[in-house]
Amino acid sequence: MVPFQPGSPLPPDRLRAILGNAIMRQVARGWRIESQVDSQAVMATGGDVNHAAHLLISVLTCGAWVPVWLIIGLVNNEKRVVITIDGNGVVLFNGRPAPMVAPPPGRPRRGPRPRGDANAQAIAAANMRRELRRQAREHAAEDAALARELRIGRPDLPRQYDDGGLIDVNHVPARALTMLSGVTPEIAERIVSMREHVGGFSSAEELVATADLHPDLTPEIKEYGIFLP
Repeated sequence: MVPFQPGSPLPPDRLRAILGNAIMRQVARGWRIESQVDSQAVMATGGDVNHAAHLLISVLTCGAWVPVWLIIGLVNNEKRVVITIDGNGVVLFNGRPAPMVAPPPGRPRRGPRPRGDANAQAIAAANMRRELRRQAREHAAEDAALARELRIGRPDLPRQYDDGGLIDVNHVPARALTMLSGVTPEIAERIVSMREHVGGFSSAEELVATADLHPDLTPEIKEYGIFLP
């Protein structure tokens, strides 16, 4: 194996991992994912302010509502940030390197993070993966051809799109089906055999009933399975 040389572009999987960590930190701060592709993501926080309604209230209250309107506008104004990972793994926020926050003068550096922080980051990461699966399902529902082009639900194929861990039950080989918790190699082969016989499935419930699977598998398949035509 050739050792990594400083300045050499990182492989795509490393770039996606770095982006995932940056997104996870923003999600823990209350930001939400609007879109993600390759090594870039758009995130937002806050929400739109209904200025027309506040204007009407201000008129009805003879201007008394104006200070409240200004405060709401400052606090709830929606903000967006574009997170990009360059070829060397540098995290960019709106095109600028992420700032390095130094500890205040005279204050010692913090030791290992408390376990509660680690748990919060783990929860944020799980929610991020869930959001990626939701977005991937939306893309697949709107444009099945695009889903196939992005290889949504195909961990067995090389790809760049991150679908949050979806499995396309109608097309993946048996070994990929075993990535679903509770699906053994024998069960995976049964699913593939039944899939070839009936031409595919449309839902987790249909799969469980048709392939005579244990009902306990239904929640796992509903969470991680996708059924592309």
